This record gives sequence, structure tokens and C-alpha cells, in this order.
Amino acid sequence: MKLGVVGHELAKFTPETEAAARRAIEQAIDCFEPDALVSGHCPLGGVDIFAEEIAAARGLDMIVHAPRVQQWGGTGGYKWRNLKIARDSDLVLCVALRELPDSFNGMRFDGCYHCAGRNPPHVKGGGCWTAWKCRDRMWVMI
Repeated sequence: MKLGVVGHELAKFTPETEAAARRAIEQAIDCFEPDALVSGHCPLGGVDIFAEEIAAARGLDMIVHAPRVQQWGGTGGYKWRNLKIARDSDLVLCVALRELPDSFNGMRFDGCYHCAGRNPPHVKGGGCWTAWKCRDRMWVMI
């Protein structure tokens, strides 16, 4: 079984929400006992890197699909990378934040338009888009 792990970039986390996200990833690994972890190696840090660090510490095989360019479309962009994560995962775990910290200076949206009407309110992120592309998926709201 290959477990994909996706979620928000590091700037969207506080020390408390980072610790909760790491616990959620560890619990998913304990529960599903995957043969490999699939990650998108976000250049902005966050959930992808948390998952890779946990997998490395446990000696778990990894399939890493890092984006080649920092743009949505085109070969090597985030969409290309996210589709590879969804394709290579038997289950995608999306670690999503309920709210942004006051310290976050990036773009803000009124909820996650990828999940409108399908999940409880949470911060918009590319991880949700990726999870919806995988046959089996689950969310953990932090």
C-alpha cells in the first residue's frame, strides 16, 4: 500500500499545528502500515516535508515527486506533480488546517473551493485538489 501525504506549506503552521500535523501523519502510518510514502516535496516546506522526515526516521520507502518549476501548469509544475502523487498513491491523506495563523502573510481565500460542500470549512490548499484526484482519500483537520 502506498500512502500519499499532502497538505499546507510551512508558513501556514504554528508550532502547535505543526506538532498536530506530525502526529496525524504518524497515526496514519501506524494505522495503514504502508509499504511506501508518496510526497510532493513542497519547496515551501510543510506537510510534505513533515511526512518525508517521519518516513525517513522509520525507514519507510518513499516516492517523491518534487515540482520542477514553481507554477501550476505545464510539465513539471504543481498540477503535474499533484497528478503523479494521486496516481502513485493507493490512499491520499490530506492534512488541512481549519484556520490560518495571524502571522500568515500570503494569499487568503474564503475557505477551500476544492472542497465546497464536501468537507467541513478549512483553509484552501493544493492538497485538497490532489486528494480529490485519488480514488481513495481522507482528511485530517487540524
